[in-house]
Amino acid sequence: MNLALVAIHIDHSLRAVPLGTAMLAASVERDLGEQIVTTLVNCTLQQSAVDCTAQILSHHPDAVGLSITVWNRDLALDIAHRLKDACPGLTLFAGGPEVTAAPHDLAQAEELDFVLTGEGEHKLVAALQALLQGQTPNGSALLAAESIADLGDLPSPYLTGMLRPTRGGGALWELSRGCPYRCDFCFESRGSVVVRRFPLDRVRAELQLFATLGVSEVFVLDPTFNYHKETAKELLIIMAEDGRGLHFSLEIRAELIDRELAELFAAIDCSLQIGLQSADAAVLRSINRDFDQEEFNDKVLLLHQAGVSYGFDLIYGLPGDSLAGFLASLDFALSLIPNHLDIFPLAVLPGTRLADTATELGLEYQRQTPYRVRSSTTFSAAEMTQAARIGAACDFFYNRGRAVPWFAMVLDGLELPPSEFFTRLAAALPETLPADPLPMQQCFVSDQFEQRRQPEVAALAADLIAYFGAVEPLLDAPAVEPQPNSAAGELYLNPHSRFVPFNHDPQQLLQHLADDITELEELAFFVPRVDSDYFCYIFQDALQLYPLNPAQRDYLKSLASSTPSVPPSPDFVADALAAGIIYRNP
Repeated sequence: MNLALVAIHIDHSLRAVPLGTAMLAASVERDLGEQIVTTLVNCTLQQSAVDCTAQILSHHPDAVGLSITVWNRDLALDIAHRLKDACPGLTLFAGGPEVTAAPHDLAQAEELDFVLTGEGEHKLVAALQALLQGQTPNGSALLAAESIADLGDLPSPYLTGMLRPTRGGGALWELSRGCPYRCDFCFESRGSVVVRRFPLDRVRAELQLFATLGVSEVFVLDPTFNYHKETAKELLIIMAEDGRGLHFSLEIRAELIDRELAELFAAIDCSLQIGLQSADAAVLRSINRDFDQEEFNDKVLLLHQAGVSYGFDLIYGLPGDSLAGFLASLDFALSLIPNHLDIFPLAVLPGTRLADTATELGLEYQRQTPYRVRSSTTFSAAEMTQAARIGAACDFFYNRGRAVPWFAMVLDGLELPPSEFFTRLAAALPETLPADPLPMQQCFVSDQFEQRRQPEVAALAADLIAYFGAVEPLLDAPAVEPQPNSAAGELYLNPHSRFVPFNHDPQQLLQHLADDITELEELAFFVPRVDSDYFCYIFQDALQLYPLNPAQRDYLKSLASSTPSVPPSPDFVADALAAGIIYRNP
């Protein structure tokens, strides 16, 4: 039998790793490998159902399993319909979070022969054994909600070679299953309350494999990595020992942080995501969460002091929340200087406690995927739209715009809370956002200071944004190879560079910031005006800023054209070669 297990990812990214289908495939290979050949098929939402169907059928499967989630349900069912049309005798089945949440709904889909809920490794093997024997799989057993007691019984798709990470790619890493928390909006709360762990020897072996293969980023799938402090600390020590060169993304609870844990996080290359959701304790109680602002602040401060990168999740539209409450939560979240802030509308997911109580809580929401709340008794539809625009403004300006180093300084200078700043920005943003946030950041911030009749501060703020948004990213960017088509002896620009105009001397600006001078009016007074372009580049692993006069700037820019201009002087070419501004092709 040829079996195709299909994952449909949101897009091509480091997270687009088919761990769920690979876990199933590893169990099938171990138990039925002599009778079944399993292929993993990866599709994305950017593909059409026609293309996905053709891709699946190219493997000539006898049975196809679809992993269905909130974001791919419609596409998955369209693919299933087309597969059945093309091959009526094909056995089609589905599993995944959406099936587990609404099993009877999907079990009645005429395209599907059966569905599997919950943890599917053992269930799929049993269903395929029945098919091999010419029997129909036991539907009631496949819908049962039992969990696998001993996760050590499951083979690792990484260690068996079923799933092979690539150098510079990503890996999804499952360390445990189950969640001890009962948040009403989360489907995990209806799963196993008992947290079961994969054996540490398997964990260490997988980690060593990731490091050996040169994986770029490891996404830890545990919904609360630090739910058990001592286990989390043990795992972090293993990551520090065997995970050198890897970046880890983890989800944690702030309330469970202590100083030792913060220092262990700081000992690895990681970014932490913390589900704040709201800063209103009463709103959080309505979804079965506890919250204490002072405790949360103190715990996050431990991460900040240790130098750990962290971000928050915020949800608008929660029961009892309002636009004013959401804006207050936004102010609280950004006061803690997160490295990023992800803002979402509430979704009433099938199978959650919130889905059982949504009507009595006054939530009006989409009954089909993506199940987003449209309004509530305290949050009108117009206010939900406004919150969405503010969230988009925050993502564009704060997250994509790398605003963390300077955002607080700008807010202090404008004497604005974050919520008012982003409300103004949301009103000014076009419907279609530009690819590069930098010009709009500079324009909007400068305009805010101009309205306060502070033109010098406006110019200084534009310089801050230019440095952190255009210059400093050169340190993080991969090295660029020299131009391969350059003729022998031809001069060309350092490829790891950027021209950046500054109103004030950027080197003195950086020195004053290092001296802890962060008040914009004071900086604008002390940092000398230059009104010059700078050539910003990496040379000998260091960031260099070289001031240019107009003739030098025009000459350097001309090197990228087919007709370079005459150099300002022979000495400039020699100096630029020595400084690493330009190179000569051998």
